[in-house]
Amino acid sequence: MKNTIQNNLKQWDQDYRWLDAGDEWNGQADYCGKDYRDWKNSLIQTLIKPYLSKDKTVLEIAPGHGRWSNEMADHCKKLILVDLSPRCIDICKERFSTKLNIEYIVNDGKKLNGIEDVSVDFIWSFDSFVHMDKAVVSSYFAELKRVLKPGGVAIIHHANRNNRFLWLGFVRHWGEVGKQFYKLISMGNLKDHDGWRSNISKSTIRKIADSNNLRILRQFQYWDDKREFGVPRFNDYISILAK
Repeated sequence: MKNTIQNNLKQWDQDYRWLDAGDEWNGQADYCGKDYRDWKNSLIQTLIKPYLSKDKTVLEIAPGHGRWSNEMADHCKKLILVDLSPRCIDICKERFSTKLNIEYIVNDGKKLNGIEDVSVDFIWSFDSFVHMDKAVVSSYFAELKRVLKPGGVAIIHHANRNNRFLWLGFVRHWGEVGKQFYKLISMGNLKDHDGWRSNISKSTIRKIADSNNLRILRQFQYWDDKREFGVPRFNDYISILAK
């Protein structure tokens, strides 16, 4: 299945069951050999909390059912949740109905319409850009540049297939054999599925950022010095960008 906007909408709005509001996605923690609660707390303390304060406006792209939104809402002035899925936005509205500092937007899967220019301090997106194709990421990065304040930061979790073989990405749509072959050469892995990762590398992300005058501050798989906590499953990466 191709990583189109239409397929993403169908997957997350209609097909996916959302067994535990997104917390069922414990595969990265398992891959790291960590308890999911410890892994999640490490991520929150390292990659989210340092960027929050009561005077900041925060934007989360594709919050799903609010797995990370719940950790941010009480620690910022305003939280904007933008999702392609009307169902996800409705669930978040219900879940956070008592929180008055949250704004909800259903978008077209590539734009941040309704958000003012130069109005956001911090942008967060996890487990979402991993499913977006290059054109969609490019559109979103142009929007990041537009809405971020000077000095604003965006942290994006994304796919990272082997850059040398991206040109062969078309073979993953040639049935199961093509999918398995491309998974092997682009991820070096035959033991796992490919997580429906898009055909993007960390180099792709750097190039898209450069073309939109965004600075890459850091790209990494593990956020701790001991390389115990991270997103190594599917060879994913995280990029920190600044305006």
